[in-house]
Amino acid sequence: MIGFPRGKAVFRLMDRSDADSIHWGTLDVLENAGVKVFSEECLKLLDEAGCTVDHKTSSAKIPGHIVEEAIRKAKKNITLCARNPEYDVVLDGRRVFCCTDGNGTSVMDFDKGERRASTSEDLVMAGKVANALESAHIFWPCVSSQDIPDYLRHVVDLKVALGAIEKHVQVETTSHRREARWLVELGAALAGGARELRNRPIFSSMHCPLSPLQLDGGSTEGALVLARAGVPISFYGMPQAGITGPVTLAGSMIVNNAEVLAGLTMAQLAAPGSPFMYGTGGAAFDMKTMTWAGGSPERALISCGAAELAHYYGFPILCGGIVTSAKVPGAQSCYEKMSSGLPQFLAGCDMIAGLGLLDDVTMLSYEQMVIDDEMARIMGRLAAGVTVDDDHMAIDLIKKIGPGGSFLGCRHTMQWLHSEHFVPEITDRRTGEAWEADGSKDAVERARAKAQKIMKEHEVQPLPEGLASAFDDIVAEADKDIKENGLD
Repeated sequence: MIGFPRGKAVFRLMDRSDADSIHWGTLDVLENAGVKVFSEECLKLLDEAGCTVDHKTSSAKIPGHIVEEAIRKAKKNITLCARNPEYDVVLDGRRVFCCTDGNGTSVMDFDKGERRASTSEDLVMAGKVANALESAHIFWPCVSSQDIPDYLRHVVDLKVALGAIEKHVQVETTSHRREARWLVELGAALAGGARELRNRPIFSSMHCPLSPLQLDGGSTEGALVLARAGVPISFYGMPQAGITGPVTLAGSMIVNNAEVLAGLTMAQLAAPGSPFMYGTGGAAFDMKTMTWAGGSPERALISCGAAELAHYYGFPILCGGIVTSAKVPGAQSCYEKMSSGLPQFLAGCDMIAGLGLLDDVTMLSYEQMVIDDEMARIMGRLAAGVTVDDDHMAIDLIKKIGPGGSFLGCRHTMQWLHSEHFVPEITDRRTGEAWEADGSKDAVERARAKAQKIMKEHEVQPLPEGLASAFDDIVAEADKDIKENGLD
């Protein structure tokens, strides 16, 4: 089974009364300040449900009882299916899963070592590397196909990703409802039909509000299309504490919560009982550089708080973490990714995104992708904690071996070694002399060698016969449809 076992979570920010306070504060915000939703379709849904809607200002005030009814209706036990069922992700609260970070616009060219715009070919290679990495349980396309026109890019990204990896694919915000319909066509073609896609959703989608308290019309309408098709969706709030959210973390958590619950409410009004995942990419705003601080400790704290709220409502959470502002793999990338990711493992977050990208989730580095995989396995082991039972206490064995003996050759040692101990791949634990004799390679060089080996040797199970051609036909039809009808 894939995923990291969830141990006895040890990192808690809030008690029940704190969660109650944030919940009721959020309902106060939604009912009295409201949200802006730049979509007549969505405003109509809210209006018909009994919300106070002002079509001129695109604003809606949502009563608390409507929000709470949406929370009750949504499907919360979700399986994110993969085209290879071996990689299905079961979101039942028992395991922690990692996700590649997504939608970067550039890549560090593996051969030239230079930054350049990403292409669909880079997305193919990213999928291949992620397919081989143990910790990459979910594939959010790491980079977008900058060689494809904007209006068709999300459709092509999903087509490429579904063929590049055997694991579950998550796509980011669709731009318009028409684009979302073509994403459904691709998913249904792979699943074997619309009903089969509903039963085995082989892709999911995340939708980013515009903090504070605004929802993009095209993205939200796209979310409704996907929800009606049974595709799991997530509204992924991204308030920046100090600029698009209050500087206080609890305040920014309320902004995030309000945006997510507003998206949830519209999705449940459009498709009652559709699968929903809570999301957050909230972080601090760096007042010194006037930039988003993706790898800040506040990122981890906001994510952990959001996870507690998600679980308070019964939802699985997708949260940003394992993030860095560093521009190259190295010390900064590792300590920021570890500090922004580890608390989320300890808090029992369901899905943690972040593998592979640098420079505040804008640039793909294959070396960093491999390093992130190793760090995720370390964090997963820490979060799993210590199991105390008869087998693990090994009292009879200790008495048998006795004082001065060795446990090295025992069957018990081999039985439990790999589940009890983190066994590294690129971390070097040899003596200094052995390391020097082998070329004194640092972690980045070892990660590069592993990435290169994957690129040359790893094989991704191909799409079923004829499906690649069918995908191409769907993309061609989408191109024609969008050109002729526009993105409405």
